[in-house]
Amino acid sequence: MKLLRAGLIYVVANVTSAAIPFLLLPILTRALRPDEYGEVVNFALLVTFCLTFCGLNAHAALGVIWFRQPREDIPSYTGAALALAVASTIAMALLVATVLWIHPPLGGGLNPLWGAAAALAAGANVIVQCRLVLWQSQQKAAQSGSLQFLASLANVGLSLLAVLWLGWGAAGRNAGITVSAGLMACVVLGIFWAKREARWSIRWREMRVLLAFGLPLIFHTFAGVLLGTADRWIVSIKLGGDSLGVYGAGAQLGVTMGILADAFVKAYGPWMYEKLASSEAIDKYYAVGAIYAMMPIFFCGAGALWVVLRYASALVLGPRFHEAIPLLSWFMLGGAFTGIYVSTSVLYFFSGRTGLLSSVTFPSAIVGTIFTWVLVGWYGVVGAAMGYAVAQALLALFVGAVACRSFDLPWGEGRKAISVWAHYALRSPARQLI
Repeated sequence: MKLLRAGLIYVVANVTSAAIPFLLLPILTRALRPDEYGEVVNFALLVTFCLTFCGLNAHAALGVIWFRQPREDIPSYTGAALALAVASTIAMALLVATVLWIHPPLGGGLNPLWGAAAALAAGANVIVQCRLVLWQSQQKAAQSGSLQFLASLANVGLSLLAVLWLGWGAAGRNAGITVSAGLMACVVLGIFWAKREARWSIRWREMRVLLAFGLPLIFHTFAGVLLGTADRWIVSIKLGGDSLGVYGAGAQLGVTMGILADAFVKAYGPWMYEKLASSEAIDKYYAVGAIYAMMPIFFCGAGALWVVLRYASALVLGPRFHEAIPLLSWFMLGGAFTGIYVSTSVLYFFSGRTGLLSSVTFPSAIVGTIFTWVLVGWYGVVGAAMGYAVAQALLALFVGAVACRSFDLPWGEGRKAISVWAHYALRSPARQLI
């Protein structure tokens, strides 16, 4: 029941925080032309790209460190993670601005100042993630959900102010993203300071642990960015700004399946860590059973969500973005595969085998990008959505296959594992099944 409550809180928080940008979508698709919306998509893509390097994945390390280090040492690790986030963000902002000044097409024509702003927004999000990850590991779902909702509210409120009242167009939406991220980072730093949960003394011992965990993840993180954004980069390059605007609007609707998967893993991750850390044989069956059981659940959820969005999309998108509606089925399918991937990837994070995860996800991203490039050439915008689904399927398949060979769990006893997990979910005795 504790897991169910946490999962419900994360679902409500994710859906509520995502509903705010979702409600913003019909306003933007009517206030902005497709080419202007394409500028917004380009800025969001650049923010996502910068997330690969801002913080060097130190925030991801904190979630595991909470379970592996003494509680009195956690503030030192948190302070080191925040220092890494600030230093790497400043370096990334300077680098991106320089690259866009030399070659603007790499950023879809964005001004170098907007490139630096994208890096700063990414770094601010990393600081917020440090707080969210620790709360998730501490199983403080209510605090995590509240902060997530507040961040979305600030994002959309400032965007509406800039787009509608100040009349800044696409620049207003981009400014709203940047300023709201900066404000939330300041709030998080204030929370850490007030509660004394971060120790502002940087020592090599903590840095070494964070870098050993985070640096091998860069290829994995970059692979995730490639998997999540390659379709949009390819549309921008091959089909132009108008098509990117239409595709980006459809992708904004399609991301709802990913939101549900993210809510699931926030509640599921700490529970899975506890089971994997246990020496009891039954806990290994719980872990495998949960992974197997989630597969049909994600596909059924994707189908149900597609039906809802199919009838709501015409109202949300407006007439200028009507071409995005046929893309939804592919986004839902890709989202289901994403859910399967995140269910399995927890194994790699808990074991600290982030290098192995990177060695799987990076080739998956490359192959998926090649498929997307070819499919866009054949089918245009629809081909990009098909490529997204194919890339996510390859990721889930490769990560799952390597996990079966690399982790000593009862993978070959799927029926028994699902039965044990079902007994656990129903709160009935399961030990007699082992």
